[in-house]
Amino acid sequence: MADTAYPGGVKLGLGGHSYIAQLGNDPPASFKEQCGLVDACLQAGIRLLDTTYYQERLALGKVLRQLGRRDEATVTGWNFFKQPGKEDELVPWTPYEPAHIDIMLDELQTNRIDLLVIHAEDDPATLHRELALAEEWAVAGKVRQVGLGMASLQHLDQLPARHPVTHVLAPYNAFDRRAAALFARARELDLRTVAMSPFVRGWKLNEIGEDTAEIAAILLRWVVSQPLIDRLIVSMRKQAWVNANLSALARGPLTPEEEERLAAWVARVG
Repeated sequence: MADTAYPGGVKLGLGGHSYIAQLGNDPPASFKEQCGLVDACLQAGIRLLDTTYYQERLALGKVLRQLGRRDEATVTGWNFFKQPGKEDELVPWTPYEPAHIDIMLDELQTNRIDLLVIHAEDDPATLHRELALAEEWAVAGKVRQVGLGMASLQHLDQLPARHPVTHVLAPYNAFDRRAAALFARARELDLRTVAMSPFVRGWKLNEIGEDTAEIAAILLRWVVSQPLIDRLIVSMRKQAWVNANLSALARGPLTPEEEERLAAWVARVG
C-alpha cells in the first residue's frame, strides 16, 4: 500500500500532549517553546504531528501558522471536541457529525487533515456512519487518509468490506503489549500501524526510579524495533528531547543486557 501519510523517513511522530498541561509530568511548554519544538521536529524529518483533543489542535494550528511550515507536516486529528462548560477539560470522544470537519479545520487553521482518526466504536452502525462521513470528506479534499484509533481486533472485524481506513492506532509499549495481535491483523489487511504511549505518559519513568533519560531511551528503542510498528507517536515537551530521542533510536535494537534490564523493570512495576 502506498503510504502517502508519511513523506519523511523518520519513524517517530510528535504527540499532541506536548502542548497541553494535562497528561504530562512537566510544565506545559510556552508558545515560543512549542514553536521551537515543532520546528526541531520538522527539521529532523519528524513530519507526523498528532492532535487528539481540541486544545491540541488549537495549539498546533497557531504554531504551524507562525512557522509557515504547514505543508511540511502530516497532521492528524481525532474526534475529541470542545463541550460547553468544559472548555478546559479533556472530555471523552464524540462520534463524528457532518459539521465536525470544518470545526477541526478552523482549529488547525488548515484546509485538510492528513490523517483523520476515528476513535473506535463498539456499535457497528455508529462506526459505519463515521466511515461514510470520512469518505465524503476525503472526496471533498478535506481528508487525505483515515485511521481507526484505540482499536481492538473486534473493531477490525466490524469494518465493512469497503472502507477508507488505512491506519490503525493503539497504545503499545513494553508494559502493555496487548495491541500486538491487533497490529498483526492490521498488517494482514494491508493497514499501517501506529503505536502510542511508549512511556505510559511518562508515569513509568518515575515509577522505575532510575535515570529517566536511560529509561526513556530503552523504552523508545524497544517499541520502534518491533517489526509490527510502522510509526510511534511520542510526546516531547522540550526541544532538546527531539535530538535525544533520535540519538537513542540511532543506537538500534536493545542489546541482550538492555533486554534483561527492561524485563526487570516490567516485572517490578508492570
